[in-house]
Amino acid sequence: MKRKTRTPCALLIILAMLALAVSAQPREQAPANHELLTRARSAYYNLENKGFKGFAAAVEPNWEVILGDTATPASLKIFRAVQFSMTVDANCAVTITHEVGPNAAKPELEPTVNRIHADVQRLVAGFFNTWRIFVLNSPFPETQIQIENQNTHYKLSYATQDGPVTIAMNGDLAITEWILAGPTVKRTVTPQFQKTPDGLLLTDYKQFFNPAGEGIKTTLDFHIEYQDTGGMKLPYKVRLSGMHGTEPVAAELVFRVKS
Repeated sequence: MKRKTRTPCALLIILAMLALAVSAQPREQAPANHELLTRARSAYYNLENKGFKGFAAAVEPNWEVILGDTATPASLKIFRAVQFSMTVDANCAVTITHEVGPNAAKPELEPTVNRIHADVQRLVAGFFNTWRIFVLNSPFPETQIQIENQNTHYKLSYATQDGPVTIAMNGDLAITEWILAGPTVKRTVTPQFQKTPDGLLLTDYKQFFNPAGEGIKTTLDFHIEYQDTGGMKLPYKVRLSGMHGTEPVAAELVFRVKS
């Protein structure tokens, strides 16, 4: 069987999809649903409750994984010569900076370095944009949420500026599916959580992008490893793999938090 060649272009195409933000408009919640939502909100690991104000870290992309079969000794020398740092603010907005080592500090390589920087910025920001939904505060925003009890699970729905969001939650208050039906793409996240003394902590998730019209379907699997920093659990290593249409994509990032 012929092995599919993984190219970085597919990963770059999906970066814009990962960067989709979700913003709910605050509204008063109906009293009948208040008790269930209070229990659900308290069931999850919540960085804001721990006083999260942001953090700074070195970012280490695994270029052999990201470039896949296109990696060569010459290209890896250039990519590895670019050293990345990031700051993540209290809302998980990400800013990436970089320093260039001797192997990439050449005028003719400047466009390549700038492109690498932009791609890392989008990849990291895209991850934190999804991660924040389940870890930063609460997956259930302070807005008008409709709740249906469907025997084995609950269906919750609310409106955002980007389209309606629907959440499936089981009787243990764990989210099994999160869907944003946007005007151009349906984005589905199926998360998995680890039970901790401080609540359910996101450790894995699948993310599906289904275009509303013509387009390419994308499926991604994320796995997150954590580091304990100042009494808070922050991402240490993120691995993703999946398919953009028929083309495989993969990436691995390590975040080394700075003291």
